[in-house]
Amino acid sequence: MSDAGAKISDLPDGWVQHILLIKPNPAPILVIQVELEPGHWLYLAGLMPNPYFSDASNALALDRLLLQGLSLAAVLLLSIPVVRWTTGPLAALSDAAEAFGRGENTPRLPETGSREFVKTARAFSAMRARIQRYLEDRERLFVSISHDLRTPITRLKLRTELLDDDEQRKEFHDDLDELDMMVKGALQCVKDSDIHENPTEVRLDALLNRMVRGTRLAGHDVLFTESGLCVTAKPLALKRAIGNLLDNALYYGKTAEIAVYREAGHIAIRIRDHGPGVPEEAFGSLFQPYVRLEHGRDQNAEGMGLGLGIAQSIVQAHGGRLALVNHPEGGLVATISLPDLII
Repeated sequence: MSDAGAKISDLPDGWVQHILLIKPNPAPILVIQVELEPGHWLYLAGLMPNPYFSDASNALALDRLLLQGLSLAAVLLLSIPVVRWTTGPLAALSDAAEAFGRGENTPRLPETGSREFVKTARAFSAMRARIQRYLEDRERLFVSISHDLRTPITRLKLRTELLDDDEQRKEFHDDLDELDMMVKGALQCVKDSDIHENPTEVRLDALLNRMVRGTRLAGHDVLFTESGLCVTAKPLALKRAIGNLLDNALYYGKTAEIAVYREAGHIAIRIRDHGPGVPEEAFGSLFQPYVRLEHGRDQNAEGMGLGLGIAQSIVQAHGGRLALVNHPEGGLVATISLPDLII
């Protein structure tokens, strides 16, 4: 009998047959009754799970474990293809984004899979096309500017020859030469940071040995120890980045030390000079174009302050990082960290 006074005999026959106690495992039924209005009740009944499944006295029965194991295996077998179908396109998108960041030409992403991935793939392809057009337009713009400015600069130089004042003529020539150098430097900055090459395996010992031999023939003192390491990179672009850092080290430090080593999934190329170093407050502006420190202008009057910026752009295009720090014993240390893709 329930709390409201209703007896089993008052319930429908269809309910009673489910709440009869059948040995050895009774099958109970859950009955809910709600008074909708005085004298009118709503009865809800639901058959409960067979107590066999919650019988704590026999939790490790062989047939129970077998049934649960088969259920789990079925769920796993159905989940594996679903997970692969979901994550496979995401892995392809990740690889395409990483390759595009390194400047590599990658095939168009297949527009297959879930609706969300198809929309993402289309958005990524459109973004990649816009960035590529922007880079091409930027290069054409700088080439056009350089070409268009050279004509009036040359014309002005010819007109300065008509000046009678030798001192004034020399000042005009110096200003025009500086302007011409800035135009050439801007064009060089664009071209050197966008060298069109295919990445390949680069043996760092061979590359650095050739560079060191060239500097020694010019009378510079460079110390280099072979490492036997390789990286995947664009050879000419990487040589340009290392060359800029090595030139800076020899200009401002007279001697340089080059070391290559592996660390935490990266290949590090460290170039140290023995110069005066860099003031701490100047580190934030070193990679900006045309920024030169006072001792740099004194020792290299023909420089334009573009070398570090070009080197950083090339290293970042390879998915790496360029760091500058002062050495505790004096001098500046420039470290190129590139992804270690050689297995």
